[in-house]
Amino acid sequence: MLSRGDLAWLAVAAYALHLMEEQILDWPAAARRSIQLSIDYSNYRVITTVYLVLGAVAAYLSGSLPVLALGFAAFLLINAFYFHIWPMIRMNGLAPGIITAVFLFLPIAIAQYYVPGIPARDYWISIVIGVVLVVFPLALLHYRSAFAGGASHGGDAPRKRRARR
Repeated sequence: MLSRGDLAWLAVAAYALHLMEEQILDWPAAARRSIQLSIDYSNYRVITTVYLVLGAVAAYLSGSLPVLALGFAAFLLINAFYFHIWPMIRMNGLAPGIITAVFLFLPIAIAQYYVPGIPARDYWISIVIGVVLVVFPLALLHYRSAFAGGASHGGDAPRKRRARR
């Protein structure tokens, strides 16, 4: 049986492979079509890089703060269902990231919930962590125009203004 730490590091490796699949198959373009998520490539890279780092931190701390690793597992489950399985069903076609979401995220994340010795409260806390991990960048993407002076692409507007000066 794999340990909690082993599963946490496998989750990070699965996420790295998932990023490769999404990048090669152009997930941002598919997300714009399937779930009407307006995300540009630079924001996509920042968000996914932060997730990769957070997953590594959770795996590193899995011995002392196992709820963090479980929270990353919850994030993987939400990611698999909301950003890959649901769009695939909705669009009646393959979605970039579906292969790693189904064959890596689901089994690795579910296995983390079956590690013995997890307190019941950690299950609930992990779900909250997973939801926050998903919702925070979505909220930032949604509200970015308010912070960029009404520009439609966060981060690009200030650079364009500076370039015209």
